[in-house]
Amino acid sequence: HPLLSWKAERDSFLLELLRHDGRGDYMDCCVCEECHFGLPEYRCLDCFSGELFCSQCIVALHTRHPLHRIQASFCSSFAAQSLKRLGLRVQLGHPIGEECLLPRQSFNNDFTVIHTNGIHEIALDYCGCHSAQTHATQLLRAAYFPAATSEPRTAATFQILEQYHLLSFESKASGHEFYHAIARLTDNTGLHARKDRYKAFLRMVREWRHLKMLKRAGRGHDPTGVEGTREGECAVLCPACPQPGKNLPDDWQDVPDDRRWLYVLFVAIDANFRLKRRAISKDSTDPGLSHGWAYFVEEAAYKSHLQQYSGKPQEKSTCSSHNAVNMADTKASQGLAATGVGTIDCARHNMKLPNGVGDLQRGERYTNMDYLFFSTLGRRCVDVLNVSYDIACQWHKHLWQRMSTMLAHLQLDHASKSVRFFVPKFHLPAHVSKCQSMFSFNFSKNVGRTDGEAPERGWSNINPIASSTKEMGPGSRRDTLDDHFGDWNWKKSVGLGATLLPNNQEHQAHANAFEELNEALNLETTTGWRADVEHWEENPNDLSVRNPFETNVSTITQAAVRLKLVEIEARQLQEGNDVSLHPDISPSVLIATGIDLESEQ
Repeated sequence: HPLLSWKAERDSFLLELLRHDGRGDYMDCCVCEECHFGLPEYRCLDCFSGELFCSQCIVALHTRHPLHRIQASFCSSFAAQSLKRLGLRVQLGHPIGEECLLPRQSFNNDFTVIHTNGIHEIALDYCGCHSAQTHATQLLRAAYFPAATSEPRTAATFQILEQYHLLSFESKASGHEFYHAIARLTDNTGLHARKDRYKAFLRMVREWRHLKMLKRAGRGHDPTGVEGTREGECAVLCPACPQPGKNLPDDWQDVPDDRRWLYVLFVAIDANFRLKRRAISKDSTDPGLSHGWAYFVEEAAYKSHLQQYSGKPQEKSTCSSHNAVNMADTKASQGLAATGVGTIDCARHNMKLPNGVGDLQRGERYTNMDYLFFSTLGRRCVDVLNVSYDIACQWHKHLWQRMSTMLAHLQLDHASKSVRFFVPKFHLPAHVSKCQSMFSFNFSKNVGRTDGEAPERGWSNINPIASSTKEMGPGSRRDTLDDHFGDWNWKKSVGLGATLLPNNQEHQAHANAFEELNEALNLETTTGWRADVEHWEENPNDLSVRNPFETNVSTITQAAVRLKLVEIEARQLQEGNDVSLHPDISPSVLIATGIDLESEQ
């Protein structure tokens, strides 16, 4: 075993680690091997070799690497030393090695750079020539992201921003954890006071996320600029869902009815109550950088809608006692600005839809979910729509009536479209038997093996970030969640090939299993079944046509069961067969008493 083999070599590994703490091969070196003149007292932790140089040579060698970590030799050990103290100055606005005739020092000659290997203080000079760019632009061209646009004192390298950006997607590490890990790379003893650049780092990360989103959406090449960005334009679209003008043929709206299912849009509605936010800060002090440009709806219009309909009580469930319906107005919200988020997803490919995410103030109120639903559909020109929602049996009842009171751009011409409602397969057994046949994916045509549970699978990816976002202000939280939803959609997009290929191969196995079952059944029986199902599918709105999947089972009450047991006991007594455990308690009484006790527990 590799670990057992390594255990035998532990001593040699430990000695090599200790060797790096000393001068190593340069124990007897008395002169700098670069200039053959100065004393070899300095080494770089980030260069490939541990070679020792004099102060002048170490500075000259690091004009292209001003953020490397330097150590100075003291007797047989080393201590951290900065290139700034050794005399290195970083000149912006000119090629490396070229001096500016009018250099301008940074504010108080004190500039901090956050990099992948620690937090550094450098001596920075801006170009002061007539053609010089602004200080912020000079920093950006050197791949330093400034923390401020006027007289910046702190910057983060593009490398560390990109590193944290990807790390936050994969590990959900908070900015606090990452920043303090970088700070410990600078000084892991905790004995030396260091400047706190944590807030500046968070601000730069947020701006970096936002710029990356705009860049990937092509906003940098649009003549209207950033302000010309339309709502939902920065969202990563599902490449497998119907996108008119992008992935559909020109005549897609003219196909016959038996081919319309090819261009159907599946959407799934759900809420997540882990993504709550405490009542901290407000939009005026923590504004969002986007205005409904990705997955969250535009906040001002959303709040205006909620305020307009806030006083209307939500109707109660006539199905099972669904908490999502009956407790929508009573969910605990003390100390919370948002109890969670509502989302609209692509039900087939598990991707967030543009302008389909919004905060919930209490529970899953129709007022919130209606706005999100119509907001994401407002820019989609589809003729066939399948909607999955765990309370679809209740939510859909007066949906078009509620829609008629909303703003014009949110209204859907449902009369010209085919819209069907479903309940996700895992949630369906909690509904009454009538719902289990009316809203079942299994009993519906042209839906494949869709289960409608796509949002539930996506929560496992986003929930770990809830501990960070619940403490954020409103703008920071929306920007952060937008960014994570975008990354989720991107990973889903590039992984569609690997996901769909096994499903395509599995299709033949399912087809063979069905044919085998079909051949084993009586032809006359299956022909009758097919006729009933096709007649029902052709008349979806005709209530006089019987649903062949609806179960016709008479309900058995507890009183009827008791009566039947009493009749059986009477016959047994007439036959002289008494199995009672007590003269006053018959078996039926004992069973009924036990059931009553159980219900009282």
